[in-house]
Amino acid sequence: MFVTVTTEGGAIGIGEATYFPHPLATAAVIEDLKAIYIGADAFRPEWLFQLAIKHHCIRDACQMAAVSALDQALWDIKGKALGVPVWQLLGGRVRDKVRAILLVEAGSVDALIAGAVAARDEGFTAIKLKPFVGDWARQTTARMLQDVITTVQETRAAVGWDIDIAVEMHRNLPPDLAGVFAEGVRSMRPYFLEDPVMPFSLAANVQAARSMGGTVALAERVTNIWEFRDYSDCPDIAILRPDIGLAGGFTQMRKIAAIAESRQQRIVPHNFTSPVATAAHIQMAAATVNWDVQGYVREDRDPWRQVVKAVNRIEDGYLVIPEVPGIGMELDLEWLEGASYQPFGSQFHHGLARAADGGPRQI
Repeated sequence: MFVTVTTEGGAIGIGEATYFPHPLATAAVIEDLKAIYIGADAFRPEWLFQLAIKHHCIRDACQMAAVSALDQALWDIKGKALGVPVWQLLGGRVRDKVRAILLVEAGSVDALIAGAVAARDEGFTAIKLKPFVGDWARQTTARMLQDVITTVQETRAAVGWDIDIAVEMHRNLPPDLAGVFAEGVRSMRPYFLEDPVMPFSLAANVQAARSMGGTVALAERVTNIWEFRDYSDCPDIAILRPDIGLAGGFTQMRKIAAIAESRQQRIVPHNFTSPVATAAHIQMAAATVNWDVQGYVREDRDPWRQVVKAVNRIEDGYLVIPEVPGIGMELDLEWLEGASYQPFGSQFHHGLARAADGGPRQI
């Protein structure tokens, strides 16, 4: 869900809310928040964030997504007004380009491996694999673990060792089996293992990270600095995964990154929505020393290239850091005027897997 903010002087900033389950709910929150923002100083994003969040002091992903999109738009306005990219406002560049990690997913093992090989051949030096494919949810535990581990092994054999492979576990295992899986793929040198268990319990996630004994990435559903601090307190968690469209925009993302940096943890942001969120993440990556790889999905396709005037540039597996003022991205408002929202509901292919008995397999 996109947001535009227009100042009295005519400057326009844009942002994206990435609470993807119910975007219309986020839109309703923004309607309520207009009373706080309209007439306020657009150069005060921190102050406005505090007003919006602490007015009701309720922890809510829908509310945080709304405020995150508005915050991005305010920083975009400020950068445009001052004639500088947002990364200049964040302290200046600490790198010259941003390494991308391409999400590779497919409906079969053969297609998954083919996608990984294609990514390597295109110049990507990092990919994220989703090896839970086919009827994995209906298999016995032993067969499921063996098949998924074998998929990772076969992918490594196909692409070689000059590319990093992260494994998206997609919350499909309980903590004990997460440890078994991690042991099974350890010889493949995974770049990181992501989201082994459901996000609802901090204790369960900490337990899983401890049982896995490797590089674990967590917290893409976490919405604020206080929760991220709790995750960061766990020494077994190596990577935090905030999403700029959910975790408070630029105003809070820079604080989350600082919390992680103080404990030598890396940032690998959650990112699979539109080029707007990707562009905002690139601005953060440019100026954040402990930013690692940038999550990336292919943007040179519809509707990614329809919603914006130009997608983010990628060259040999690295995203180009723009020099233009603001976040470096513009919505195609003319195209969006004719677009309509189609609820994807159960059509969303990341949906719940069912076991052989008909029950939900995601624990």
